[in-house]
Amino acid sequence: MLKKTDARLGEFQAFMSKNGVEAYVVSSPADQYFLTGFRMDDWTLLVTPKHARGFMPEMFVGQFRDIAPFCDAEKAVYPHKAVVAAIKAAKITRAAFDGGNETFVSGMFWRKNGLHDLPGAVAHLRRRKDAFEAGLIAKSCKIAVKAYKTLLPEIKPGMTENQVRARLEYLMDMMGAKEPSFSIIIGSGPNAALPHHITSDRKLRKNETLLLDFGCRYNGYCSDITRTIFLGRPTEEFRKIYAIVDKSQEAGVKAVRAGVMTGDVDKICRGIISDAGYGDKFTHGTGHGLGLDIHEPPRLNNNPALNVSLETGMAVTVEPGIYLPGKFGVRIEDTVLVTKTGCDVLTR
Repeated sequence: MLKKTDARLGEFQAFMSKNGVEAYVVSSPADQYFLTGFRMDDWTLLVTPKHARGFMPEMFVGQFRDIAPFCDAEKAVYPHKAVVAAIKAAKITRAAFDGGNETFVSGMFWRKNGLHDLPGAVAHLRRRKDAFEAGLIAKSCKIAVKAYKTLLPEIKPGMTENQVRARLEYLMDMMGAKEPSFSIIIGSGPNAALPHHITSDRKLRKNETLLLDFGCRYNGYCSDITRTIFLGRPTEEFRKIYAIVDKSQEAGVKAVRAGVMTGDVDKICRGIISDAGYGDKFTHGTGHGLGLDIHEPPRLNNNPALNVSLETGMAVTVEPGIYLPGKFGVRIEDTVLVTKTGCDVLTR
């Protein structure tokens, strides 16, 4: 359960009043958890400037009231319909929802019933983590790092990617994590050249690359870390590529601090890789925010529309990579917490 969720709800209600929003529908499980401390699928939160009410299956009601006594709870077989009925009963005319968190069908349902799309209304409150949230992210990162260090001497040729994944998940669970924060990527040999490889039953082989991209959830908060190793004696080509990525990642981490533009961090990392002649082999953004979701604003990439200033309390990743199709790939990723003068690296 989160601390100070009632204060967060109050902050969001103040935002609503300031922007003339009479009611707001919160459907994202992460947004709901942030505002109430209750995380479960298939319920809907309706917030007004003075009240908040959860519409949910009857089996959730008691637990919800225990966790979020500052909110009302109402059993509803069809939460969306119950929310619309409540809005109409209160004669509310300025109600909104976050289209980015809805399916096409549910988004059409809200629009059909007079609600307008106001995306990111809760997300903007989640970008900067308070000390309590930062502590949970740090703990999640600590678990992931400890599990990796425990796993490392156990990795041997002949194991499958899935066996490595399963062992890593088990270790993180035994160390206090609830679950992986995303589908763990274990890529061996040429599979390491696929940035979002789907972990398979391919067997690890001696004298090849192994990429591990993993993280876990601790009290709802995510960690994200990537390490690339070589099983055996590293080739000269691997050493060369690894050194370039390592230099890029180190420069990116060093560049992170409050006031720096996200695009500038990406430019620094990408510039080092491009200058080395591998610019076309770095095929994704430099990083992303994380917290209750594994991917949150801000984005550290070269899209001008997403170029924003880093702020104290943001948790972001720095993860440049080089991928040589059919051969191998190298990615190095750390989760960092933005400070006024730099950043705290949480995954080392």
